[in-house]
Amino acid sequence: MIIQKSKIKLKQPIVFYSWPSIGMIGNYVINYLISQLQASVLAEIEIEEYIVPQSSIIEKGIIYSTPYISDKIFYSRQKHSDFVFIAATYEPASFHFLKFTQEIINFFQQLQASLIITFSALPSYILHTDYPKLYIARTSNDIKLFNEIEILNFGSIEGTNGVLLALAKESNINGICIFCEIPFYTTEMVNPQAAFSILKVLKDIFLFEVDFTKLYEDIKIFDEKIKNILTDINKKTQRFFKQLNMDTKQNFLKRKQNLTEETSGITFEELKKQIKFSLPQSAKNRINELFKLASENIKYAKQLKEELDKWGVYKEYEDKFLLLFLKNKKQDMEE
Repeated sequence: MIIQKSKIKLKQPIVFYSWPSIGMIGNYVINYLISQLQASVLAEIEIEEYIVPQSSIIEKGIIYSTPYISDKIFYSRQKHSDFVFIAATYEPASFHFLKFTQEIINFFQQLQASLIITFSALPSYILHTDYPKLYIARTSNDIKLFNEIEILNFGSIEGTNGVLLALAKESNINGICIFCEIPFYTTEMVNPQAAFSILKVLKDIFLFEVDFTKLYEDIKIFDEKIKNILTDINKKTQRFFKQLNMDTKQNFLKRKQNLTEETSGITFEELKKQIKFSLPQSAKNRINELFKLASENIKYAKQLKEELDKWGVYKEYEDKFLLLFLKNKKQDMEE
């Protein structure tokens, strides 16, 4: 349920929406804008009916139930346009996705929203010190904003960020998703570096008066945290090679055959074991989607193989991958 808190009349506002996803990019961007633009409360979303409790809270040894859950909708009136901001704290249960997002869309229709902008992360093999690349997807080619950003040719938008845009398109509301690269080893961390690359673009396009001082401080903290993590990984890697050197020559040669890189490096498989690597949910979803496409059209097998190799998980999917060709061969014989 959405409860209006302000009677202000907005003029075809541009909406920024995000729920907590990989890298927390969208939430960081929106909360930063809310703070910098001193946005006011427009409405409140009571989402308790859409949430299925999956945990409880412990404080000083005492267990408490989950507190009342709600999210606020903010607005800001700027010189050139009105803006609405939603940085959701919780995502509804999957079986409530459609009902929840439809309620949000109905509210946007009442506001006569002209555009909805959401955000998504693209895990990549860039370093956290690299400048991340941005991509964009639109509900229609008629939308001319962000033309300087490269179009994303293939992918998916996770959670309510994606469902919301799909419903927006059906409701004739223009929608845009801005994608940003993040290092694969930062998927479980808030990434201010990625948020910065988006905020700079938004500032230029919408003429937002924002100061990046606080953002620079967050990037510095983020950088220090990554350095500490990589230092720890480096120590573990050195211990790993020290163990190798202590092996007998025969055992060492056997291990060497299993390494895919030079002895001065470490294989991706070994590195995954050392840092407890887990495949991000977005990558799993993309792989599953490519499997589905390849089962219908074998031409997608090449793109699927590249994606599996990118994440170093081909061995885990090898049997399923080869079955695609057996299925395709059987279909050819039947034809």
